[in-house]
Amino acid sequence: MIAIVFDNAGTITKIHRAIKDVKKGEFICNKQSVDLVDEKKGRALVIIKDDPLKTVDRENPNNLISNFLRKVNIGVSYCNKPIKLSGIFEDKKTRVRELQEPLNILKSKCSTNLFGSAVIIDTLKGEVDYTVATSGCLFPEVEETFKRLKELGVKIYIASGDRKGFLEELAKKLRVDNIVPEAHQEKKKELIRRLKEEGYFTIMVGDGANDVPAMLESDLAIVTLQNKHPSEKALEVADYKIKNIKEVIDIVKKYINQK
Repeated sequence: MIAIVFDNAGTITKIHRAIKDVKKGEFICNKQSVDLVDEKKGRALVIIKDDPLKTVDRENPNNLISNFLRKVNIGVSYCNKPIKLSGIFEDKKTRVRELQEPLNILKSKCSTNLFGSAVIIDTLKGEVDYTVATSGCLFPEVEETFKRLKELGVKIYIASGDRKGFLEELAKKLRVDNIVPEAHQEKKKELIRRLKEEGYFTIMVGDGANDVPAMLESDLAIVTLQNKHPSEKALEVADYKIKNIKEVIDIVKKYINQK
């Protein structure tokens, strides 16, 4: 029995990301959110679980982000320990407009209704360091890849830090029954461990630092290069580095033929 756990952003979905450095007032490119978190102890990537088009978009831009976060559903999808959870709500300067700007950039560029919003907070200082917006569309080969894997009898999971509504839309399109939304790095690792205990040969497929604990726990780790900016940590632990998601099919067949 084989079970494959796929990350979403950058792995099965081509991600468009807008990140604003709040203190410098600048937008940055070619960086993953989790890599920015890794740069400083105490940082947390706090995702907004609700649809940003119904929350962030409609909020008064002059309100404090810290007050806004108290009103919506949030979750910590990645962190650089130690963190102080109360620090998420302590920023007294950063306004919602800083969260709306990245979202507005993506809305003007992406023809989709699948958006995500997040903030990167220095929880030890109680300060918002970055605001983040994401949108994405499936890589062209994903649907066929998932179809072929199911024909091979593979159990497929999508485990991602993305909000539940986002993953539910993807799962419906891909006809996947198993999703784990708002999955931080330990949650992904726990999923792999549980599948191993159930007797599955496990494969973790991802491209971010938040996938590394699950990659180390899995029987096989695959890093995708399709989104062009994989984490160095993920590259270091990967058994396979693939340029196209469809290469997973041949890797699975190779394992099956060995049995």
